[in-house]
Amino acid sequence: MSEKDKVRPFHAKETGSGQEAAEAVAAVLKHAAERDEAAKLKMEPKKQPKWMLPLGLNLGVLAVYLLIAPPAWVVVNPIAPPPDEQVVQNLRAAMYMNAAKIESFRRANGRLPATLAEAGVSLENVDYAPQGDSVFLLVSTVGDEPLVYNSVASDPMEWAGDLSRRIGG
Repeated sequence: MSEKDKVRPFHAKETGSGQEAAEAVAAVLKHAAERDEAAKLKMEPKKQPKWMLPLGLNLGVLAVYLLIAPPAWVVVNPIAPPPDEQVVQNLRAAMYMNAAKIESFRRANGRLPATLAEAGVSLENVDYAPQGDSVFLLVSTVGDEPLVYNSVASDPMEWAGDLSRRIGG
């Protein structure tokens, strides 16, 4: 195969003397030197516009006024808690449903769970007290009213209350 028959890209030039490469390196070095010089020169920072000072002072005075003497439109109304009757009704329904979980645990294992978590029950502000092998108490308070579920003495229909109506039954 001769030198002319070698395959090469269409844009490849004939072998040169290296002058083009030297010129490219020189251009790169010149550009780097110019960038170094430009980096050494520090630019003067921009001055703040004249309107920023009065605006900042007015906004500061407004913020202090709103902190010290907030007008009625600034005060956010807090969300009122539900009435105690509704809280009692919801807690009674939750205690009834979770008492059923405890009973199913007792039937499956032949004993009461040691804790509510063991039975898969997660009730906040409710105390669990097992009484022997088959009787347990769930105790809570809402306001000043104590709420006690006794697994033997409590009537399930009383504890279910309007639960069937609330869930659409």
